[in-house]
Order: sequence, then structure tokens, then C-alpha cells
Amino acid sequence: MDSLRYEILGPLRLGHVQGQPLRAVKPRQLLATLLLHPNRFVSTDLIVDALWEGNPPRSATANIRTYVRALRGVLQEAGLPAPIDTSASGYSIEVGVDELDSSLFESLLAEGGHLRDAGEGRQAMQVLSRAYSLWRDRPLIDLGISAAWEGSIARLETQYRGLVDTLLDLRLDHGDAAGAAVLLSARLTEDPYDEQLWRRLVDTLTAAGRTAEARTAYQKAVRTLADELGVEPGDELAAAGARAEHGRSANWPDPGIPAPIRRPEPTAEPPGLMAAPALTDPRRPPSQLPLDLADFAGRQDHLDRLRDLVCGRDPVRPPIAVISGAPGTGKTSLAVRLGHQVRESFPDGQIYLDMRGATEARDPGGALTDLLLSLNVPDFAVPADPERRSAMLRSELASRRVLIILDDVASAAQVLPLMPGTGASAVVITSRNRLMDLAGADSVPLDTFENTEAAELFQRVAGSGRVDGGSAAAEEILAACGNLPLAIRIVASRLAQRPDLSPAELARRLRDETNRLDELSIGELAVRTSADLSYDSLSAEEARLYRLIGHFAVGVFSARVLEPVASPAAVRRALDRLIEVNLVQISSVDATGKARYRVHDLLRLHAIGVGDEAQKAQALEDLATVLDALLHKVRRAAAALPFEYFGSLDYEGPLRAPDPEPFTDADAIAWFDSERSTFVPAIRAAAQNELHEQAWRLAAAWGPYLDMRAGFDDWNESHRPGLLSAIACGDRRGSAILHRNLGQLALYRDDWEPAWEHLTAAASLFAEVGDRLGEGVAAVGLGTWLRERGRPDEALPQYEKAVNAFVEVGDRNGEAVARSAAASIWLAREDTVTAGRYLAEAFLLGVRLGDRHREAKVRRRIATLRLRQGRPDQAARQLRASLAIFKGIGDDHCAAYARAELGEVLMVLGEDAAARKMLLEAIEVGHRLGDRSVEGDAAHNLGRLHRSTGNPDFARRYLNRAIRAWQQIANDTKVTQAKKDLTQLTTDLAVS
Repeated sequence: MDSLRYEILGPLRLGHVQGQPLRAVKPRQLLATLLLHPNRFVSTDLIVDALWEGNPPRSATANIRTYVRALRGVLQEAGLPAPIDTSASGYSIEVGVDELDSSLFESLLAEGGHLRDAGEGRQAMQVLSRAYSLWRDRPLIDLGISAAWEGSIARLETQYRGLVDTLLDLRLDHGDAAGAAVLLSARLTEDPYDEQLWRRLVDTLTAAGRTAEARTAYQKAVRTLADELGVEPGDELAAAGARAEHGRSANWPDPGIPAPIRRPEPTAEPPGLMAAPALTDPRRPPSQLPLDLADFAGRQDHLDRLRDLVCGRDPVRPPIAVISGAPGTGKTSLAVRLGHQVRESFPDGQIYLDMRGATEARDPGGALTDLLLSLNVPDFAVPADPERRSAMLRSELASRRVLIILDDVASAAQVLPLMPGTGASAVVITSRNRLMDLAGADSVPLDTFENTEAAELFQRVAGSGRVDGGSAAAEEILAACGNLPLAIRIVASRLAQRPDLSPAELARRLRDETNRLDELSIGELAVRTSADLSYDSLSAEEARLYRLIGHFAVGVFSARVLEPVASPAAVRRALDRLIEVNLVQISSVDATGKARYRVHDLLRLHAIGVGDEAQKAQALEDLATVLDALLHKVRRAAAALPFEYFGSLDYEGPLRAPDPEPFTDADAIAWFDSERSTFVPAIRAAAQNELHEQAWRLAAAWGPYLDMRAGFDDWNESHRPGLLSAIACGDRRGSAILHRNLGQLALYRDDWEPAWEHLTAAASLFAEVGDRLGEGVAAVGLGTWLRERGRPDEALPQYEKAVNAFVEVGDRNGEAVARSAAASIWLAREDTVTAGRYLAEAFLLGVRLGDRHREAKVRRRIATLRLRQGRPDQAARQLRASLAIFKGIGDDHCAAYARAELGEVLMVLGEDAAARKMLLEAIEVGHRLGDRSVEGDAAHNLGRLHRSTGNPDFARRYLNRAIRAWQQIANDTKVTQAKKDLTQLTTDLAVS
């Protein structure tokens, strides 16, 4: 498989090529289309359909020729000379079987099938395991879903499901019950309501002698069927549960269950059989351990004890080890060394997570998300509720063997939700605190080094022959260091880098106690000492930027945001130097090739503390300048977005930044996208430095972008500190704006109680300060809350109040929003005449404003009206016009809703193929933007469509997806609707 050049079983990838040489979307789609039909000519019509899906430009054929030329050039530069042939019938790509993963996959399936039929079961198992390892995810998952690809992808997925079933039987036949359990668990992730899969998993675990896990699996099956479908387990599943309860399999009258098998250790796997992948996903398991220190020394007793703890096979609880000690004692390096030593004992992966307990502790909810994503749980499946995330993590770890290292933990409460409940996974925690209240954890406290360990580290870091460990100078240096590992590493590194500095001279310097803290220290002072050595080498320009970064960089940042205090060239030179001396790190490179930087939290604190009083004051002045400039740019970019924002913004306030060049709408969106990760840390930095006005104004100013991009997490993380800052500086209107925006976010998330609290607070504050525009905006939010909670009679007066407020202040955009919202109440009352009048007024307002975005939104509601009037053809016309507008201005979020609604209307019209295309697009966009409502609606309708067209497998898949989406936003009503359809589908299949 090392010769693979192209991989489509998962995200499109050019095998063994570093980076992503092919970035443009259309050439990637073209290459994917050709690779789905290797060594065959693909018609131009099919390529057009795949690239533009029914809406090609007039220049489509010419564009394809351009893409082919570009594709040939990129592949040749990447060292992948694959001939792309052209003929009158289309294009083809020539690839060998061992050059394309899907071709190799199908070849291995055929070979494995022949071996199985010939009675060569073990060889078949080895061959099919190779095929299984090629499957990374749904084919071409990174390119969305094209209807033109659906047949080819469905064929590959059907082959994959057949492979899993065959490999499952072979593993059971040849005594690999553990491997069989992995396959069954993966299948159940895709189809959690299949009783036969649950029955086989329970029996397989029982046969393997893993009765505790078998009983747990049975209990989970019972809960899943009862909670999700409201049914009891069938006779076969119940019998499997009884066998698990008694820990018996071979002596029970069930010839389909193999004899008890001891669970094999990782080294006992049959020769040549590839290791089983992670349970929920066939992709490679995570391997996130940081680099092990080549000059690591000492701690052998601790390593032995930790190895015994984490590799022990306690049948009751997973091992949890807490490495505690003061800063500088080497907690992290010990945990990382341990992780590398025991990797083979954790074949399902090793995960490393920095919990940042020394400074601003990481929120457990975000850490849970990171852990689930590391375990290959798709991001659309991660629950919104932290408690549900914690439960999902325990389920994911129950049948895996994963090592998790949680570095720099602040408290037991911070990591308690991250702990596994059962199984063979292990957790290693490092902390300054002993975490005695973390139940079930084994404590491994660290003190300073023993004398022999200290001498060993000193010599290793200083270099061979640089120092005699037994000399008086070495002993004096180590005594001055107090055998603290970090302090030893600091002085030894200085010896290694300074050939002119002798051990005797260093020992002499350390004798002076008044200066020793500048050379050595304990705890955070050790980090300060190390950073001071680098800081002293900076020029005045570099040092000024470093002090500014200390205040600003509470997260990742780009060089661009620092340019208000220095020229771009000066910023670049200073950052290059700071990276060189290890005071700043490159965190990542964005899509445009620009570096994004980060500073370790302790170094950030060091940067805040350095310099004289004048320099510290200058750093705060620089921070204010950077924030003012950023706020100016955010406001200009928000104003350039291609729609009028419905909400309250505040463009007042003293700002010292100049007015630079204007944005175009495309530039504004691109800038927001590229700098998105800057804003939340910037707001946090402003608040921490008591620049509260900039903090709340920044949070409010990027509201339009967050609304367009459905940036719910960033919305929450920026507006909460923004609200606190508005309160801190006594700005009641600012507080009202932030309350309203948080209320709108809660509405999007179906989080009803906080939505009401924020919206009512906003309404009260807007009324108090006499802001009629704000009152109208808040009233629309309150009306929507009442409507969605089944109180339409109370919602209508709120909408009418909003209409009056907007008319009074002359805000025609707000009036259009309120009239359209009021129409939804009249539609619910089946009063299509009144609803039509409101919608006509809203539509005219949008047209007169020249606001295409508002016009498109009203058209969506007019489509609902037409559908209620029994005129689906006109509903489809309105939705197509709406979709065209949204696509034209780049609003993917609203376009996703238009697609979902159009797909439903097309189902009514009997245009099944067009409906499927629209619904697939809505699912893809909703998933990408994190909007579970539109994803759930579209998936539910697509499931219904597949059920009506006789495709039960696809129907079950999309109904399950709808259930998962709505469960994440706690929409119980729609969950119940989808489960009812799923139950009916199961009943229909049983009858047939």
C-alpha cells in the first residue's frame, strides 16, 4: 500500500504527498469524479453535473478544459504523473490498481472472497483486514455530497458493509473475539437500533470471557431501544443478555456462539493480521504525544510505578494516575516519557490535552469536545450539552484501550467529566495540586531529583565532556539549583550554548544569593528566569512587541493585528526573532499561507512583568491602540457584509485608529474568515486589562458575521465576557445589546430558559435608556420565543410592538422582519389572507430598500404561504428565487434553509431526484456550519424520501442522522417525530 497515489476512501488525498498541493475546489471535484471511474472515459455531461449540479455556467465546457490543464500541472509538480486523456466522449485518468485506494480495496475484497470460498479462512482474514484498513471515512467526505457521485459512493459503501460482515464471521471463526467486538461496535455506531448487531456483540463479548463488558453492552442496548424507540428487547437479544449475566456461552444451547476465548494481549494477535482500528471509526487511531526528550534523565522508580498503574488490567475501574508537584519538577516530561514507553499497550490511541491550569483553566466542556473529536467522533455527533458529551466519552472509551494525558490540571472538578467509567483506557494527569478529591485516582507526587539523577541530567544537557559530574564546580551548581529539574536544565543549557562559560565561572555566579533568582528559581520563577535570558537578547523594538504580546496574546494571533504599533516589516522581523529565542511559537498556518502565533501562558505572564514602569505603561497604551484598530476594522468589515444586519450595533465611542481603505463585501467575508480565531482572545485580553469599552464593543461589532456564519461557539465565548465588560463600565445600552445577542444565540440553540432571561433583560434595558430600535429588536426575539414555545397568542402582540417601534424610528429593515414574523402567527392560525397581507408589506419593504437579503428571507415565508394554499409549484418558484439570492451574496446559512425547504416542496411535487439533491446540499451546509436544526430537517425529509422510494438502508441512515442532530439541540418534539418514522420503517421491513 506504500505505492498508493490517490485516496478517495475518506477525504480526497494525494498519497504520500506532504501538504495539500491541490487546493482549488473545482479541480478537486474534477479529480474526484475521474477517480470514481478510473481508467474509463467520463462524459463531459457527468463532469458538468458533478461540478455544478444542474446550474452550470455557459462556459462550463471551456472551464473543464482549464481545470484539466491545471490538474495535470499540479499532479506533475506533486510527482504524480497520472495521464489524463481527452477524447470526444470526455476525460479519463489512468491509474493502476495499487495506485488508487478504492481500486485496491475492491481488488482485496475479490481476493479475500476467493480465499474464503477456497477454505483459506485465515489468509482471507488477513487480506480483508488490509482492505478494512484502507477505509478512512465516507468516500470524498471533504467535498460535500454530489448527486452525480451518489451511485458510485453507494456501491463502495455497500461493499464496505459486506466486508465488515464477512470479516466479522472470519474473526469469530478463528478465535479473534476481541477483533470481532471492535467491528460490531463500529457497525452499531452507524446503526444503533439493530437488535441483531447488539445480540452478536453481547454474545461475542461473553464468548471472549469479557462478561462485565457483555453485561454493560446488553444494558446499553436495552436503554437505547427503550429510550430511543420505546421498545423492549426481542427474545434473541434477551437470551444473549441472560447468557452474559451467567457468564456462559459454550454450554448454552446456542450453536451460533463460539466457545469461551481468552482475550488476547496486543502481542498475541495472529501473525500478519492488521491491528483493529478504533471502535467508532475505521480511521487511524490518534497519536498525539509530544516529542519525547532525548536527554530525559532519572525518575525510573516513578516510571516503573506509573507503568504498573496504567497497564494494569483492573476489571472494576480504569486506571487514573495523578502526577503532582511544584512547577519545574518535570511533571510533563515524565508523563510524555511514560506515554511513549507504553504506546503498544494502548493500540486505540494516545491523546494529549493541555488543560492550562496554571493560568486560565480550560473549560471541561471544550476539553470534552476535543477528546471526542480526537476519538474520531464526527463533529456533528458531538452533543451540545456538556453532560451528554461526558456520557458519550464514557461510552466511547468503554470498549477501547486509549491513553489520555491531561497536562497542567487546575482541580479535580476540571477533569471529573473527562474520566472514563469502565474499560481498559487509562488517564495520566499532571497538576501542581495533588487532586486528593479526585475519586479513584492514584497519586504520584514528584519532589526534586536525587543527587545521582540531578548529576545525570546536568551532564546529558550540557553535553559530553562539557562538565565532570563529580567535580566540585558541578556539585556546587547542583546544590545552588536545589536539584530542581527545570533549574538544572537551564544552567546546563547555558553551558552547552556558551563554550566561553566554564562550570567554575557559573558556580561562582550562583554563589551570590542576591542574584540567584535571576539565574535560578523554583516554580513560575524558574520559567521567568529562562524567559529573562531570551528577553535580554531582544532589541528595543523586539522587546516592545514582546511586552505587547504579553497583554494581547491570550490565544492565537496573526502578525497583521500587531501592525498598528509598528510597520509590517518591523512586526515580521520582531516575530522572527521571538520565535528564534523560543518566546513565541507558530501555532498553525491558515488557508492563505499566513502563520498564526501563540505564546505559552507562563511566558505571557513573564512578558507582562518585564520592563520598567514606563515600558509597562507603553505596553498598555499599545494594547489599546491594537484593540482600537481591530475594532475599527471589524466595524468596517461588518458594514461591508452583503446584507443589512437585524440587531443593534454601537458605532460610537472614542477611537484612536485611523480610517483605512474600504472593504468590498467579498474582502470583508474573507477577512473575517481569516481572523476569526483572533476576536475571542482579543476580547478576553481587553477585559483582563480593564479595557472594558473595547471588549464589549468588539463583541457586539462582529455579531453580523457570527450570524451569517452560524458561529455559535465563538458567539457565546465572545459575548459572555463582552456582557461582563459592558456591566463593568456601566454602559447599560451596551449591556442591552449583548443581552439581546445572547438571547438570539440561545434561540438558535433551542436553549429556552437563558433565551428568555437574556431577551427580557435586553427589553428592560432598552426601554430604560429610551432606545426604541433596541426595543423593537428585543420584541421580535421575545415573540419568536413565545411562538416556538407554543404561545402564539402572546407572540403576536410582541411582533406588533416591534412593528410600531420600527415604524417610529424609520427602520424599514426591522419593520420587514417584524411583519414577516407576524405573518408566521397568522399562517399558524390558517388565516392565509392576513398572512398574505403582512408578507406583501414585508416584501415591498425589502424591494424598496434594495435589500436582496431581506427579500430572499420574505420569499421563504411566502413559499410556506403558497404551500398552505395548495400551490406547491409557486412555493418552489419562490424558494428557487430565494436560494439564488442567498447564493449570490454568499450567505450559506440562509441558503441551507432555503435548500431544505425547497427539497420538501419538491417531494410534494414528485420531483424526487431534484428533492434529493437539495436535501443533500442542505445537510452538508448545515453540518459544515454547525446548524443542527437545518441539518435535522433536511435529514428527516431525506429519510422519508428514501423510505417512499424503497431504499430502507438510506432511509434508516438519514433518520438516525436527524435524531442525532435534534438530540444535540434538545428538540424533543422533532426527535419523537423522527423516531416514530424510524419505528414505522422497522415495522414495514419486518412485515415485508
